[in-house]
Amino acid sequence: MHNNSPKLSIVAGVILAILGSTQSFADETSQAMEVVVVEATKFDTPLSQVNNSVIIKTGEELEKAGIYQVQDLERVFPGLLIQTRGNRTYANTTVRGISSPDYYSPTVSVYVDGVLQDSAFVTQPLINVERVELLRGPQGTLYGGNAQGGVINIVTRKEIETTELKTSAVYSNLSQQIDAAAATRLSDSVSADIAASYVYDEGNIKHVSSGKEDANDADESAMRVRFHYLPNDSQLTASLSIAADKLDSHEEWYLTQGEFDSKTKDAPIPNLKRDVYTYAFNLGYDFGRSQLTSITAYQTREIDREYVYGNYQEDQDKLSQELRLNLQHSDKVHSVIGGYFETRDLDVTANGANNKLNYDTYALFGQTNYQFASQWDLTLGARASHLNVSSDFSGNPAWFIDPYNNDLSESTISPKAAIGWQANQQTRIYASVTSGYRPAGYNVVPLSNADAKGYDAEKSLNGELGWRTSFADQKVAFSGAIYWIKTEDIHLYTGTPGNQTLNNMGEALSKGVEAELAFYPTDDLTITAAGTYGRSTFESNNSSFEGNTLPYAPDTTATLGIDYYLPISAIEGDISINSQARYNSKIYFNEANSLSQSAYTLVDLSINYQYNPHLSVSLFSNNITDKEYTTYAFTYGQTYSNYGTGREVGVKAKYEW
Repeated sequence: MHNNSPKLSIVAGVILAILGSTQSFADETSQAMEVVVVEATKFDTPLSQVNNSVIIKTGEELEKAGIYQVQDLERVFPGLLIQTRGNRTYANTTVRGISSPDYYSPTVSVYVDGVLQDSAFVTQPLINVERVELLRGPQGTLYGGNAQGGVINIVTRKEIETTELKTSAVYSNLSQQIDAAAATRLSDSVSADIAASYVYDEGNIKHVSSGKEDANDADESAMRVRFHYLPNDSQLTASLSIAADKLDSHEEWYLTQGEFDSKTKDAPIPNLKRDVYTYAFNLGYDFGRSQLTSITAYQTREIDREYVYGNYQEDQDKLSQELRLNLQHSDKVHSVIGGYFETRDLDVTANGANNKLNYDTYALFGQTNYQFASQWDLTLGARASHLNVSSDFSGNPAWFIDPYNNDLSESTISPKAAIGWQANQQTRIYASVTSGYRPAGYNVVPLSNADAKGYDAEKSLNGELGWRTSFADQKVAFSGAIYWIKTEDIHLYTGTPGNQTLNNMGEALSKGVEAELAFYPTDDLTITAAGTYGRSTFESNNSSFEGNTLPYAPDTTATLGIDYYLPISAIEGDISINSQARYNSKIYFNEANSLSQSAYTLVDLSINYQYNPHLSVSLFSNNITDKEYTTYAFTYGQTYSNYGTGREVGVKAKYEW
């Protein structure tokens, strides 16, 4: 039995004290601080008016922190974990203690310019990013593609006024990277941009039999080309995007402690190839008090995987269409109404057997915000969705699994209600109750005859009480939330390794508190601190694991960031120091809580020299203490693990013109 009430009481007391102090600063608002707008709400809502837990990082902030991949966002977003299991195509996402044992159905959905990204492409590079927003909690009333635990909304830069060129290069003891971007106006109403990235990870494992050094190396190349139709005298806008990403990797090594210490392995060298192509067409029309948006996307991916346990091939085609109408009924009422369709064909060959799956999703979604009093507003929303899933499995005689051709369907309604109180210009308190779900389906790689029956949807009820404020002439910004999440029919793999079935296994409960603080004591110094504290456990109807902690759900996470411009006038340009530290408490890797990574802290540091608006150079070190930690582990006679990245030291140069 865990009793966290004393700690929670202390945290709550501090928070209430901060809230209580805000009134005396209500009339001292400074315009020096920029008004932050949240695009992920679909209405470009000012952050101070959002009834939801939101964290925003600009492209500049991410660049200074050395964030170049989506999985790196866990370094600056507290409570978010994006950890690979075996290789980067199988990433586990966790937020508010809710993780995703089935990596084909992640807890956190990733959107890039409004397009839902494939689950095997969560760990993609961040190319020419303007900002990244993390919305915690279910977002199915705003997003056609659903989102049970939260949304990572990636907004890329769109230069339409002038010609812009920029390039950057990174060289370190672990990797080399080159990025380039260009944008120009082709006519008064048409502009175009292109962005490209190439990353080579050197690796550090020696293959004993062949003598090959860096046998776990990898390289990834990505490119995106876009055309924008944005006339000044027309209500019609359009954008066409074509993107490609190619990964060629040998990263999937499962190491014993001795193999990690010696940096040697004698198993066959693994091969992983992932090709992803994305085509998107965004059409918008402004009617004045309403705006219509259409997003059509087609995404394909191919995965070829050779590793110690066999060969694996996966091909997927996904077509989606979202139609959304934003309505400004009056100064006090606005709505978002949308429809969504997605069809996805997944063809998987593994263990000598083939499984063809088809997913068809239909959804209606929307929400309305009504300011019913000068300081009060109410949000009501709902999502109605219908899913058809089929699985045509060839059978696997070698594993004594019979063939089957089954299908299932489900309909789900997920409501939402939220109320907000704008206590003063700087302070908002809100409460929300939201329903979320993870869809039903079939095990992609059947491992027993029990997989023929499939599994039902996982459903959750989410309660949140949050607050957001700024004070001291807006030199201090604070936000926080208390959350409670009850999950039923949780998706869980059961059975012995090599014979596991994805099934519904009882209930889970996640509850805790999260807080973020930004302090701007001077124009040259920014200090940010954030943390989450809670518990996520298996509950009733699960006698095997009742009371155990959910996998990949640390009780405590924390981040601390410092960005300081040195007061040096002897040289031309600006010199700044940026440091980020993050802490994770103990993380369990399995439901039985027999495999874990103990608490650890990682520290990053960079020194940045901005010579002029065009040229900058940075020296950096990530995981500067060379802390050893694991991101995944399993037992098969002995314990095998994936290990986190060790100390990286390097230099980055960037030029813009």
